[in-house]
Formats: sequence, structure tokens, C-alpha cells
Amino acid sequence: MTNIITRRISVPLLSNQSWSSMNYVAHKNVQFSVIGAASKIGSNLSLLLKQNQKVRHLKLYDEDTRINGVGIELTHVPGGPFITAYDSDKLGAAIQFSDIIVMVSRTPRKPGTTREQMLSSNTSVILQLCKALANNNPEAFLAISTNPINSIIPFASAMLHKYHCYNPYKMFGITHIDTARSRAFAGDALNVNPRDLEVPVIGGHSDKTIVPLFSNLTPSYYQVDACQADMLTRLVRKAGTEVLINKQGTESATLAMAWSIHEFVDGLINAICGSEVVLNCYTANPHYGTKFFSGPTNIGCYGIKQTCGNFKMSAYESYMLNNAISAINCDVAIGEEYVRYIEGPVKR
Repeated sequence: MTNIITRRISVPLLSNQSWSSMNYVAHKNVQFSVIGAASKIGSNLSLLLKQNQKVRHLKLYDEDTRINGVGIELTHVPGGPFITAYDSDKLGAAIQFSDIIVMVSRTPRKPGTTREQMLSSNTSVILQLCKALANNNPEAFLAISTNPINSIIPFASAMLHKYHCYNPYKMFGITHIDTARSRAFAGDALNVNPRDLEVPVIGGHSDKTIVPLFSNLTPSYYQVDACQADMLTRLVRKAGTEVLINKQGTESATLAMAWSIHEFVDGLINAICGSEVVLNCYTANPHYGTKFFSGPTNIGCYGIKQTCGNFKMSAYESYMLNNAISAINCDVAIGEEYVRYIEGPVKR
């Protein structure tokens, strides 16, 4: 175990302290790249972004040449951003000059697929993006929804660190689906509009590491008891598997995923346009004894301003978090160690 630790690529960490930014001229519109845009998640996300008036230019990339058809079809939607589609070896052009790059490429999850198998399947596309980012657009915000998030973000961070362009303030693992599901299930349980609710979700992004804090549900006049909190937590943790089973093992969540990714990146767009936002995401954060951690994160025009800090928790939530931390540390170690297997020393 000691030998493995010494070979890991270590990356700079963020504290949960805020930092001051320089004077900033806000964007009126942003340029946005979607990587994996021919997939069901990617094409649905692209449709939502086509309707986003804060996006000036929407650049769509996929290795699948059908991305050109997706791009053409989106031009038939009146208004919205200018559309450009890129395929095969044009990844560099697809991300150049973009303010935000979102990665949604992934090998489809199948019943029985382990997180280790997903990591092995998905690291190649992450590696390609890291190389392209280093060479073409190292200053962009990078948001990744490719699973397994707990290991993919440490892997991508280590790769970007090797390429000398890692910026922990601009790297985000998209876990917003966990927040969306927590709000939806709590709304159903309380018979209220879930869009009026906020539920912080901390930890990671796997069955054993998602920790919804229903004790911190807002508005505070809505309350769930311990029994409801246990039931809702189980629903949130198993939601992805439930979708996969009911789609007869053919695909994982796509529609809710695309919607939640859009809500997240719309927040990033608002941040770049000059607002200060709080978004749930998985980032570099040592506050809980892990290198990476998910939770409500304060983001401004230059990236992360303050990472997730302390919450008052119920005994049940504290118990879940304690169990989650060891699992997150293991997942992070797997992601960092995988760098050694996928690529040797970087030559520049």
C-alpha cells in the first residue's frame, strides 16, 4: 500500500476559505462546448442549451459522425446560439475559445457493471480531452459528468496537472442530478412543489457516498422525520439503478441527467456573466479529510470562491458521511493511480 501511495500523482487542493478576485468585466454571452453531444444525454442537453439566451455560440463535438445531423437539426430550432458541429479528430477546434466545456461522453452503463469497469471504459475519452484542453484552451471552465465521478475527477485533475494546466478553481464534477432527485422525492413526500425546495447533498456520487442532508431542507418550515429521511436517502442512492432496471438494462438515466446538467451549467454561465452562484458539485476539497468532495460550492466569474464547509447533521447523516469518506478516499486513490497505467511520463 505504501508503494502505491508514493506513485500517485498528487494535485493541489482547495481549502474551504474564500478568495478575492481581481476586477472583472462580465461576459454578456458565452461560448459553450458539449463533448459527447451525439449521445442521448448530449443531444438533449444541446437542445436545452439551444434555448439558452445567454449562450452566443454552441459547439458540439462527438467522435460519432452523426453529430453533424444533430447540429443540422438544432439549426431548425428558431433563435438561440449559433451552432457548429465537429466530429472525429476536430476536438481541439471544438473546444478552442470556449468559456465552458462540458464532458458528457460515457460508455453506457449496463446491469452489473462495476465502477472499476466504468473507469476503465471512460478514461480514454477523458485523456483525449485533457490533452486537447492543455493544447487549445487551458483557461476554460471544465465540467465533467462522466462516471464514475468519484474517480474520474481525480484522474482528470492528475492528468491536467501532468500537462501543467490544472486549475482546481475551474474543475467541476457534475453531481447536480443527486440534488435534483432529492428535491423531487422530498417534494413528492411532502406534497409540495419540489422547485421550491433546496436539499444540500454532500459526499460523493455513488450509492455508498451520496449523503442527502434532509435535515437541512429549506424552506425550514418543511420538515421530514427520521423515517422519511431514511426512505428518501435510499431512493436517491438507488435512483440510477432503478431507471436502468426499468429501461430493461438498455440505458441509464438520460432525460433527467440532461435536465440536471443544464441546470448546473446554466449556473456556471451565470457565474461567468458576473453573478455569484451556489452549485452542488464534486471538486478538490480537503475539508472533510478527503482530497475531493461534493457539496454546495460558491462559484464566481473566476471559478470556485468557496468550497463546501460544515453542516449541522442528524446522527443518521453523520453516520452515512463517516462511511462515505472512506469510500471516497478509496475512489480517489483508484483514479489517481490509474494515471500510471494509462500513460507514462508526459513529454513536453
